[in-house]
Amino acid sequence: MGRHGQIRLGVAFRALNVSGSSSSIPYQHTVASYVLYISSILARLFTFHKKSKPPILRDFSGSVCSGEMLLVLGRPGSGCSTFLKSLAGETSGLEIDDVSNINYDGMTYPQMHQMFKGDCVYLAELDVHFPELTLGQTLMFAAVTRKKESDKKSDPRSIARDVASRFNLSDAFDTKIGNAMIRGISGGEKRRTSIAEVFIGGAQFQCWDNSTRGLDSSTALGFVQLIRSSTTSMRSTALMSIYQASDAIYENFDKVTLLYEGRQIYFGPAVLATDYFIDLGFERRPRATTADFLTSLTHPEERRVRKGFENCVPRSADEFADAWRRSAAAKAVLQEVDEVNAIYKKKYQGSDIDALRQKSLTYLIPTYLQIWLCIRRGFQRLRNNYVPTVAGIIGNTIISLVVGSVYYNLGEDTDALDKRAVLVFFSLMINAYAPAFEIMAMWAQRPIVEKHNRYAFYHPFTESCASLICDLPNKVATCIMFNTTLYFMTNLRRTAGAFFTYMVFIFATILTMSMFFRMVGSLFRTIEQTMVPVSMVILIFSAYTGFIIPVKDMVPWLSWLRRLNPIAFAYESLMVNEFAGRRFRCSYLVPVGPAYAEDGLENKVCAVIGSKPGSFDVNGSAFIVSKYGFQTGHLWRNIGIIFSMLIIFCTVHLVATEYIPARRSRGEVPLFRRSKKRTKQVKDEETGRSTGFIHHLTREERAHDQSLVRTTEFQKNKVGIERVKDQATFHWSALDYTIKVTNEPRHILKDVEGWVQPATLTALMGVTGAGKTSLLDILACRTRVGIVTGDICLGSKQRAADFQRKTGYVQQEDIHLPTTTVREALEFSAQLRQPSVKTSSERSDYVQHIINVLDMSSYAEAVIGVPGEGLNVEQRKRLSIAVEMVARPELLLFLDEPTSGLDSQTAWSICMLLRKLSDNGQAILVTIHQPSSQLFQIFDRLLLLDRTGRMLYFGDIGLDASTLIDYFERHGAAACGSSQNPAEWILDVTRRSDKADICQGVSHKDWCEIWTRSHERKEVLHQLMGLKETAVDVADSQSGSRKAEYAASFPRQLHLAVKRKFQEYWRDPMYLYSKAALCAGVTLCNGLSFYNTRLNIQGISNIFFSVFLFTQLFSTLDQQVIPRLTSGRALFEARERRSKIYSWVVMVSAHILIEIFWQTIAAFLIFVMWWYPTGLWRNQDPSFGTSERSGLAFGMIWLFNLWISTFSQTVGIGIDHEETAVQLATLFFWLSLVFCGVLLPPKDLPRFWEFVYRASPITYFIEGTVAAGLANMPIHCSELEFLHINPPSGQTCGKYLDSFISTAGGSLINPNATSDCLCCPVANATSLLGIYGVEFERRWHNFGYLAVYVLFNILATFGIYWVFRERKAKVLSIN
Repeated sequence: MGRHGQIRLGVAFRALNVSGSSSSIPYQHTVASYVLYISSILARLFTFHKKSKPPILRDFSGSVCSGEMLLVLGRPGSGCSTFLKSLAGETSGLEIDDVSNINYDGMTYPQMHQMFKGDCVYLAELDVHFPELTLGQTLMFAAVTRKKESDKKSDPRSIARDVASRFNLSDAFDTKIGNAMIRGISGGEKRRTSIAEVFIGGAQFQCWDNSTRGLDSSTALGFVQLIRSSTTSMRSTALMSIYQASDAIYENFDKVTLLYEGRQIYFGPAVLATDYFIDLGFERRPRATTADFLTSLTHPEERRVRKGFENCVPRSADEFADAWRRSAAAKAVLQEVDEVNAIYKKKYQGSDIDALRQKSLTYLIPTYLQIWLCIRRGFQRLRNNYVPTVAGIIGNTIISLVVGSVYYNLGEDTDALDKRAVLVFFSLMINAYAPAFEIMAMWAQRPIVEKHNRYAFYHPFTESCASLICDLPNKVATCIMFNTTLYFMTNLRRTAGAFFTYMVFIFATILTMSMFFRMVGSLFRTIEQTMVPVSMVILIFSAYTGFIIPVKDMVPWLSWLRRLNPIAFAYESLMVNEFAGRRFRCSYLVPVGPAYAEDGLENKVCAVIGSKPGSFDVNGSAFIVSKYGFQTGHLWRNIGIIFSMLIIFCTVHLVATEYIPARRSRGEVPLFRRSKKRTKQVKDEETGRSTGFIHHLTREERAHDQSLVRTTEFQKNKVGIERVKDQATFHWSALDYTIKVTNEPRHILKDVEGWVQPATLTALMGVTGAGKTSLLDILACRTRVGIVTGDICLGSKQRAADFQRKTGYVQQEDIHLPTTTVREALEFSAQLRQPSVKTSSERSDYVQHIINVLDMSSYAEAVIGVPGEGLNVEQRKRLSIAVEMVARPELLLFLDEPTSGLDSQTAWSICMLLRKLSDNGQAILVTIHQPSSQLFQIFDRLLLLDRTGRMLYFGDIGLDASTLIDYFERHGAAACGSSQNPAEWILDVTRRSDKADICQGVSHKDWCEIWTRSHERKEVLHQLMGLKETAVDVADSQSGSRKAEYAASFPRQLHLAVKRKFQEYWRDPMYLYSKAALCAGVTLCNGLSFYNTRLNIQGISNIFFSVFLFTQLFSTLDQQVIPRLTSGRALFEARERRSKIYSWVVMVSAHILIEIFWQTIAAFLIFVMWWYPTGLWRNQDPSFGTSERSGLAFGMIWLFNLWISTFSQTVGIGIDHEETAVQLATLFFWLSLVFCGVLLPPKDLPRFWEFVYRASPITYFIEGTVAAGLANMPIHCSELEFLHINPPSGQTCGKYLDSFISTAGGSLINPNATSDCLCCPVANATSLLGIYGVEFERRWHNFGYLAVYVLFNILATFGIYWVFRERKAKVLSIN
């Protein structure tokens, strides 16, 4: 991977001090606290407040030369991540002290990170990739972006394949990366792909932050060896933080630094580190790895002091740092730093920097090539995952067929004038708002693009340009399929010029609105901030097109919004294109009737705005000028305005993409509720930042107190854990597990047997992919897919219905509700899972007991948060274990890799805790990932699986693993050395060699066959037979109540689940404030736009469309409700259902009830923000008073809000992916909207679609709400709406029109006039409402119908969940 002429980079730093940017103790925000937060911000504006900067790293010094590797060691919270981030330039949320001196071989800190971005890379633990791409395409893209134009020989595909083989990824090279919706590679393979991507980049200065997390030891060793060879050949520099590093890994490093609570206590050659601390007075445990020994020194309970040094060794972090500063080794480091600084002092200046940049890795390829590569990648993504795109095109085509059938073959008379105007408006809305979904896609790829920008693969704006181009085929296809179908089905103006003009404006609008949505998405730093303005703008753009509110009727102080609306300019041109220069035959002349049969045309007028007396047809141009104020001369002027807006939006979008990054995680800093006080200090893993605990005690005193607490607990109940009653042995035999992969059966486990006895700790081990987690899931009765055969028994009986409730299962993923505190999570588990004989206070006392035992008191009141923000990895793992312990599992405790990703001391403490549990009678089965020799000794028995899911060994481990080692050595394995880790040795011995592996020296023996024929297996089978025949079923003695599926009663479950759900919403103010802002803001804009609407014909139409705009709330609220439901359902199904904490009925009920509550509050805001500004609250008549009108209006708005939430939940409850659920719900909504009676009166609907009109819930909402506001109100025509009629000579207007008005209704303004009679065709709103199907007598019927829809949605939600998820979850075949 080396390149000739490439720069060489080392680093020297002296007096490095790093502090955090937060100035106060972090608290968890709630809905109420945001009010206080805003007031505090206002107070700061008028007062001087000097920010305090909590220190994270203090007085670090050292140097790493080109070609060297530095190992960074320390416990979580010591500042390892901060140290690497600081040197890598990732200083978001951090601040480097001005006195800090950092020198990159002659380059200053700003020069390095501003001009040489690609030469310095920091790899965090988040694996983000484009899910549509294959692994090979991902690596090839990285290779081609790191290829210099002068480097013609290297082939990106060959480089990608070579690196993939080095990281054991060859088998997955052509497999998609995948995500929740796309099946792809495993999590471990994603981790290795992230590492390989950085490795291909060939950066000269590399910072790897715990990059081996989740990798087995051989893979991790192979990775470190690759970096070692890379640094040697390329003379690059690598800094790595690794937890649980083996000696084989440690030996690859030149230097090591040890961190202790933000202090540097060693920096120097790796080979001298152990001797330094031994000389200082510490003792190394036998078989402890060097890295474990060094890290243990930073833990008061783990370090050992040599005899005679008890009173002189350092104990606190400050004392260790002082001892280091006084040492000769530290002085040698400072001398080396000074020498490096002297050599490279001001080496690069001015023109030297420009010359050096030619050798750097910052954007190796020019901009045009970056765009081309991103375009090629974009089309690869489309080709690999074309189904959503094609489905979208087909879906839009179906909508066009539906709308086209509604407006099929419009006539050429005046009856079709308003229908054509509505059709043009509706088609424009569908086309203009279709790109709104691009916001979601843009935010999905934003973290990936920003990661690639940090790696200097390409500029973010080049990906934006490529995205625009790659979306063009989809836009073109959708535009043609939708609009061509709609245009010709509905008989819009059938001339070639009109059709192509229509297509030009539609496509220009699509592009412009696409740019607008992308611009808004790129201007904000979170997706939540994006959705509120987008929703409000959609309503404003809809209202101010000139159709819903004609220009003349717009509120003067808001009419300027039309000038900022590209849709308004497009609609004007489309209307001009459709109507200008056309004449429409009149379909209804006024007056009409037997009395007027002999009158001539000069005494009649067409009942359409824009008509002239005595004319039998209407000029289309006059119609749009009179009714909408559209000018025919604006047709092509508007296209220039639209393209100008397109250019402006595009420019802002590209600039914002380049310079406005998304909000980054603030690090794993614990948050606390304001009502809780803390007395101890906790630091986060990411930054080591103090979270503001009281410092009255020294660290030694706190450590002593914590040790005293554990000792007290130990003495209370032996080892501090409640003694488990004697239980039967859990055993299984002849266990097979098969799943279907691409319709082909795949065997995961084959003929597995074993047992877990009470008071024993059994380890389940195997290489990656051996089926360890699958076996654990099957034994714990948690598998939902595949076919399981074999016997699984507790004693002599099969597992009972309450088996899951009586067992604990600690999953590999730490899944918790982010908004709860640690104590609340434990209380929830204890209250719902402990036996009913325990009182509530006893359960709470036991929670505190477990908190003390697990040493969680310091963060018991901390909010859990999400990974990356909140509790760190160690704290989350302890919480996962505690959640199961507080349930008092009576039978077994299963744990899936509880030590994965933890430092050695934390892993040791967790395993010791398991040892204590087992010593007190608990049966425990643990899958463990490459334990150290010390951890391995804790276990009693081992079940070892081969890569294919077959057994390699089951039996005792023995003292110092003697039994296990003896078995394999007797069957031909190489001897295990005294210094070797038995766990690593056994995996190396049994590793199969049929596939390439990073690690070499694998065995060729078939150990599965050896085990099958062994004497040890025969003994296992013999004991299993004995267990089946003689074991006693302990459960037989239990009462019927104890055999219940759930420990708590249904009311108890519902009470606690609903309470927790209310807490969750209250502690997520962004969700509730965005809901309130959407409802109140959108509705206020609606109400102000129709401020004090006049009661004329146009005013009646305005109110109809104002209510129609209400319905647009669905498109945004469902995008809030559905993701909330799917996340809660995912938590329930992943952990809580499997543990039988509470039933699925409770889960569904809690989600429905909480949304009903907040939607009710939202309905009140909507009612106030709309009902009063529009002036409808003034309307009344004797038969329909103000109070009844207001009550009906609020009731309809309330039920519509409930319908939005319940319908969204109905659609989303059975669908795995929230994006699919949102799209499906939106499709149903649009279909309901088309047939609600506003866009086309029900009398004009084709007979085929009449049932849909009656089936649409929006129909009843609009009818009930409009009836509440307008029924029985008199109408007064505006000057434009009067019909101008000339009576026959000698007759007055009153005499001439009396017969017509008495028959058809209406009113006459000037009855005594003899010319130009002013006739208003409608006198009362009720008659006009009847055209739209609104009947005054049925006003409360609409309320009842809508209530039935809400009730139906609730029942359907329960039914769909049971059919599609609960019933399937119970399907498991065990023969």
